[in-house]
Amino acid sequence: MKRGNQYYSVEADQEINRVHFVMQGEIPEVEAVTNFEADWHTTVGELKPGFTILGDLSKCAPLPEDVEALNQKVQGWIMQQGCSKVAQLVGDLTVMSQVNAFAERSGMKNILRAFNIRRTAEMWLDMK
Repeated sequence: MKRGNQYYSVEADQEINRVHFVMQGEIPEVEAVTNFEADWHTTVGELKPGFTILGDLSKCAPLPEDVEALNQKVQGWIMQQGCSKVAQLVGDLTVMSQVNAFAERSGMKNILRAFNIRRTAEMWLDMK
């Protein structure tokens, strides 16, 4: 089941044990994504440890500080749940820098790679 709103969506694919995540547009403030954390908790709860994440941030503007803090908190929690790999599709170099900074602070940097081609990202996630 897909969860989210006009700024993000998060969905579990139980068959391949993967979260599909999209963040898009210019999120004005954290109040615009009030269910973000709960949606991640529910979605990850549908998967087994060792799950992967394919994130698409290619149409996302840089995040405001309060949304950045929430995202970092969720990333730290995701790491505790047994995430094995994260592939992020990025377009904007500023967003890519922000993703790398989040990953550094949340402990996700060793399992996260940035891509600009979806198929390449999926192939990397599928490698064991």
